[in-house]
Amino acid sequence: MSGHAPGGGWSRLLPQSFRGRIALAIVAALVVAVVGTQLLLALFVGTRVQHEVEAQLLQQGAQIAQVARSDGYAGIADARRYLPGTRVVVRQGGQVVYWSDPVQVLEARAVVTDGDIEVTMERQADAGVWGEWAVPVVTGGAVLVIGAVAWWLAGLASRRLRRDAQALAGQAERVASGDLDARVDLDDGELARVATSLNAMTEQLEATDRRQREFLADVAHELRTPVTAIDGFASALVDGAARTDEDRREAVEIIKGESGRLCDLVADLQALTLADLDQEVALEPADLVECCREVVERLERAAGEHGVLLRGPRAGQDPVVAITNAAHVQTIASNLITNAIRATPPGGSVRVSVMHEGGSAVVEVADTGVGIAPEHLPRIFDRLYRADSARDRASGGTGLGLAIVKGLADALGAEVQVQSTPGEGSTFRAVLPTTGAAA
Repeated sequence: MSGHAPGGGWSRLLPQSFRGRIALAIVAALVVAVVGTQLLLALFVGTRVQHEVEAQLLQQGAQIAQVARSDGYAGIADARRYLPGTRVVVRQGGQVVYWSDPVQVLEARAVVTDGDIEVTMERQADAGVWGEWAVPVVTGGAVLVIGAVAWWLAGLASRRLRRDAQALAGQAERVASGDLDARVDLDDGELARVATSLNAMTEQLEATDRRQREFLADVAHELRTPVTAIDGFASALVDGAARTDEDRREAVEIIKGESGRLCDLVADLQALTLADLDQEVALEPADLVECCREVVERLERAAGEHGVLLRGPRAGQDPVVAITNAAHVQTIASNLITNAIRATPPGGSVRVSVMHEGGSAVVEVADTGVGIAPEHLPRIFDRLYRADSARDRASGGTGLGLAIVKGLADALGAEVQVQSTPGEGSTFRAVLPTTGAAA
């Protein structure tokens, strides 16, 4: 099967430059206009000439009729010599008494009746020299002049197009080389929309690059704190600065805690990287109730240590089945529950619910914690963003949990919703499709 696009043969015959194509379009349009004008002019001139010739034939026919009545056949033949190119037929009493030239189709015709004499006059409606060669010559000259003007106009237009195209190409090359500050400003025209789109794309690339740099800086900062602590207390153990058993025990506990924090951060970075890779997700029927029960059982101890009551789906609840990825759902639930526990002061509670809602399945995590201020809600899914930085660091959060939730939800074709009231708590909902329509 051929891979050529339709019309490819014709496109190869067209000029390749802007100037050539513009000139060809202008010439074609003007030639059509000129030819059409000449056809109308020829029709108008021909009609007018025919009317004038017929008027002459009427006058001449009347004179022939008078000659026929006064001089008879001989007079007609003598008068006929002064009418070259004219066919004359004379009838008297319905009988042909004179005719000239062979029978042929002529353009102009006039019939004169004088009593019982009828004279028929026919002649070509010829426009003369103008109709034979002047009009074609003038038309050809006009086409040549039009072609020259079109080539000049095409040059003007193509220079602007070439300038704009070079500006766009220059910006694309600068962006490709890493200069994300490159912008191009074009006047209104055919390529202005392309310039606007290219500028918008460059701005998006610049914003993405800036976020990546900020993210790497934040990760470096997050790594520096536990590494510094581990290094300091390990040095204290090595050089003997931790002299007492209590000092050494404290140093070991801090090293262990910071090591765990590092492991959590590395695990979260790994999960976030896997979500970014946009790998194909294996989908299969999964009972979301059972998935959430397993996560709740795993996190009950952490909730108890924090003084928070963690409640999972009610006992005996019917399964809520979705075509999804059970491991991703459990990671989403685990991160939401962990964040809810950290955000809830001792004595509060976290409730995990699973339900059908329309054609979707919903995993809901509601807490009675501190809530989130409205100005923070648009950014809570950003990487390493903390609505309360001091509190989250103190509780061991990496600031990546909600970013992981958002990435995995996108991979599953799910939507994450949040409602929060400062001082009263927050509710996070993962709305998953039940048909397996992953993104």
